[in-house]
Order: sequence, then structure tokens, then C-alpha cells
Amino acid sequence: MMRPLALLAALTLAAAALPASAQMRQPGRPAQEPSAGNGELSERLLLLPPAGWQEGGTSRGGNALTTQLFPPGQNSEKWDQMLSIQVMGDSKADARDHIQRIVEASRANCEASGPSPVTEGNSNGYPVSTLTVTCTKGRQSGLGGLVAVKAIRGNQALYVVQRIWRGQPFERNSTAPVPPDMLKEWSQFLRGVAVCDEADPQRHPCPK
Repeated sequence: MMRPLALLAALTLAAAALPASAQMRQPGRPAQEPSAGNGELSERLLLLPPAGWQEGGTSRGGNALTTQLFPPGQNSEKWDQMLSIQVMGDSKADARDHIQRIVEASRANCEASGPSPVTEGNSNGYPVSTLTVTCTKGRQSGLGGLVAVKAIRGNQALYVVQRIWRGQPFERNSTAPVPPDMLKEWSQFLRGVAVCDEADPQRHPCPK
């Protein structure tokens, strides 16, 4: 069973040390009321982790906080699916630029990389960029890979959520051997990822 309170606490405590960041909470979960004028962070990253997934670790680098979750029975050493949640406390970080860095990393680390076009739009009043990237075979891991990315440019932070699969390598110009049901679940999950601001319910309303 997912431990939402543990995950929420890990992100909240670490984010408190960032110059500008946000907390993550599940849709509908009560959150502390923001207090105007005291610098309290009011943005919330809204997502519902897949049932049974467990937190596998949280790391900080610079002004970024990254949390990884894995399916039951998997961990950071042995996995074929991962959910990565990254909060970057940089008011100037650009969602499309960050996604481009993911593409460049894939090209450097894969025998062949296949990024989709970047899709840009708006979600709950915030700019959003999404894409998928395939990796035929990792140069170090020897495994094939697929990642679906959703980046949301909040006012207090940049939020990047990734669903990642790795498994058998595949040929260039071939489709990653991912079950259709998994792709459908990924799509539904990412559509539900959003950011809200409890201090600005007119432009960025949070769930009641």
C-alpha cells in the first residue's frame, strides 16, 4: 500500500530548505492553509501514485528535490518501472529547456534515441510541456527504455514528473516492447498530474 503521508512528509521537509519550491499532495488531501506575507509556499503538486507503489528514495541536488517510487517488489537496484517526481525551486527554469536536456541525455546514453515532438499547452493556468523518448539500448545498462515526461512551470517551482520503463533492447525504428495496458495507464496518470495554488484559487484552484 502506498504511504502517502511518508511521501508527503519527505517532500515537504526537504522543500522547506529550498529558496522556492512546493509541496506534493494527493488530490483531495487537506493541506495547511497558506499564510500570506510569511513566505509560506502555497503551490501544490497534485498526483495520485499507482496503487501499491513505494517510495524508493529522495535526493537533493542544488535547488532540486527528486523522489523515486517503484512498483511492489522493486527498488532502486532492480526495477523495470519507475515514477520520478522532481521539484526545482528555480523561478526562471523553463519546462521546455528541461525536457530538451532529457532528450540530450538520452542521445548521449543510448545507442539510438527517439524523442517525440514536444507538446506544449496549459493546465490549471500553468504552462505545460510533455514528450516521450525511446532508448533502443542503454550504453551502460544494455537495456531498452521508454520515458514519458510532463513538466509544469509553476510560479514557485518547476515540477517534472516522469514515468519510466526499461526492459529488453529493441531495434532502431521499432516500437518499444511495452504492454498497451501500461501505456494506457501512463496516459491516464499523467493527465491527472497538475499544480494548484491555495493562495490563488481564482487562477490556479486546488481540489476541495
